[in-house]
Amino acid sequence: MKVAFISPWFSEGMGYSENMFPKALARLGVDVHLVTSTAQINYYLPHYDKTYKSFLGPKIVDPVVKELDGYTLHRLPYYDTKKIYEGPGITGLYEYLEKLGPDVLQTFEIKLETSYESARYAQDHDRRFFTECHMHASVLWPPPRKRWKEQLKNWRNAFNGRLRYINKVSRLCYPIAEDVVEIAVDHYRVPGNKIKMQSLGVDTYAFTPASSPTESESREKIRREFGFSADDIVCIYTGRFTADKNPQCLAMAIDHLNAQGLPFKGLFIGNGPEKDVEFIREKRGCRVGAFVPARDLPIYYRASDIGVWPREESTSQLDAAACGLPLILSDRIKVTERVNGNGLLYAEGDHLDLAEKLIRLQDAGKRKSMSAHGVQKVRANFSWEKIARDRLADYLEFLK
Repeated sequence: MKVAFISPWFSEGMGYSENMFPKALARLGVDVHLVTSTAQINYYLPHYDKTYKSFLGPKIVDPVVKELDGYTLHRLPYYDTKKIYEGPGITGLYEYLEKLGPDVLQTFEIKLETSYESARYAQDHDRRFFTECHMHASVLWPPPRKRWKEQLKNWRNAFNGRLRYINKVSRLCYPIAEDVVEIAVDHYRVPGNKIKMQSLGVDTYAFTPASSPTESESREKIRREFGFSADDIVCIYTGRFTADKNPQCLAMAIDHLNAQGLPFKGLFIGNGPEKDVEFIREKRGCRVGAFVPARDLPIYYRASDIGVWPREESTSQLDAAACGLPLILSDRIKVTERVNGNGLLYAEGDHLDLAEKLIRLQDAGKRKSMSAHGVQKVRANFSWEKIARDRLADYLEFLK
């Protein structure tokens, strides 16, 4: 069986679904291909050069076909669709799929130009086509929410011929959480009988708690490099330092706790506009490290004691839990299963409430109990290996 994943953008070394899922499926012996454009993830952001260029390189790269992590990566020239569909187009995608000849096509979102082209190919050549939906409510409808705007967008989608075609051809759509199910049905108009919720996953081969003398030594080394002592409680955030993620809230909470002489420290791994980076650096107890490839993040999670993401959902939250970190997340997220038994929710945007929640995790015994629960939960429910096996079973069933 030949499976083609279709993504409008792609960046090597990241930890997103388009990086991890093809790798996990290829481990099961499937002939996997990822067809994408020459555009990097987040290429369209005005602050791309300041935030990502030093780590990912230029926003548009060269076309290439090569082996990567057990699957074949195909980069084709991108083009700007200048339409309401999200993402760039992939030049010659339909014709390229005809040459590649996949049995199954899987996209990572619904309302994309590349999803429409993939659906056309699948319909014309009697192939099996599947979509996913990763759009959380916190991202699609950021506060302050305006109901009339939501209703207008939903109404427009109801009369979108291309969107209807994508949903007609698709065999199943995989929303990644309960709120995403609602968005897939109500906003993207996916028929309810084509919905199958399936969470994103974790590479549980790479993201594990420290379990060897070498990994314990690495923990101490990283802490020394950032000036943290053995008694410090290090709270880590990874990602971009922008308002939509609001790591500044964590920095203010750490600053507040340091003013009281409490042993909390902040470790921020990522990048962003200079003003946002400087804001974090100026806060007491906070240290900043540059973006690193996803495969290198486990050593930073193991060097920390608590994982904090002040706003929106992120797959990094599951990665951190797999490494044994209790989590503190926003009370506006819908994927509360990520913290049930292994973390806390705080009032989004309130750094004093975040500081109070950190104090509740000051006890090492409580953190250890949460750590064990989180690791067990991730391995049982959120491993990419499990997700790949479940998805492969669906593909095989529809190929019958």
